[in-house]
Amino acid sequence: MNKYNLQIIPPHSGNVKRFSVTNKRLKFILWGSGIFVLLNFMIFGASIFMWSKIGTEASANEDMAKLAKQLEHNAILADSLEIALQEYSALSSDVRNFADLPPIPAEKLSYGVGGPQLPFDDGEHLLIAKSRFVTYKLDSLINAAKAEREAIIETRAVFEANKKRYANTPSISPMRGYISSGFGKRLDPFTGVWKLHEGIDICAPKGTPVYASANGRVSFAGWYHGYGKMIKLSNMNFETRYGHLDDIRVKPGQRVQRGDIIGTCGNTGYTTGVHLHYEVRLNGRPVDPKQYIYPDVVLD
Repeated sequence: MNKYNLQIIPPHSGNVKRFSVTNKRLKFILWGSGIFVLLNFMIFGASIFMWSKIGTEASANEDMAKLAKQLEHNAILADSLEIALQEYSALSSDVRNFADLPPIPAEKLSYGVGGPQLPFDDGEHLLIAKSRFVTYKLDSLINAAKAEREAIIETRAVFEANKKRYANTPSISPMRGYISSGFGKRLDPFTGVWKLHEGIDICAPKGTPVYASANGRVSFAGWYHGYGKMIKLSNMNFETRYGHLDDIRVKPGQRVQRGDIIGTCGNTGYTTGVHLHYEVRLNGRPVDPKQYIYPDVVLD
């Protein structure tokens, strides 16, 4: 049997110690030492891994807690947005009613929330489910907001069209005074024959201001047979005529606004006295001007 002799010699004076170790025993010691060192490395590595994992899990839990808090805040904001959108929808419905428009279809304003349901086995799945719920709700609210925006644009277009139409519709008396002759058949003061009086006669002192009864463009301003000095205003489908004027203060092609002074009362043309002959024509046909003279309280 092979043996290995080991000597331990002290650095100073002293006895030298000798050991004898067989080959088999030496291998056992070396193998045992190696396994011991390896086990220590494994234990040390496992410890580092466990501490690292604990730190990672703690960090992940902290991140999840922050995410959950932010998600809860977003859910509250989504609820607030839904309430605000419902209020705007009610106002929009009232405005559309004023504009004589139909209400927005209910399916365009629905706040439906759906999506796959997950088993809530742990906090992570619950967080994912809540996140999807808030996302679906926000998507639905965005679609509803788009529908409201389209409805508002449509309503505004109607109001703008109506505003233009109202502005170009005769609606005020062209002159302060009293009506001496109405619209309809009457005896012509010069011929004594029954004829259609295509307007109304308003009496006032000479020089009384005459106002445009609607927005429009001056299509004629000058002397016109029978009317004397006359002004024609074109107002979309309407035409208004102002006859027997003493003075004309506008020119052809000029644009005027309702209430602008366009001339003064006189007695030019075929007339028995000072007055304003005022006509309203709709699509070329004379209509009763009194239908287009509204009370001031309505105009305000």
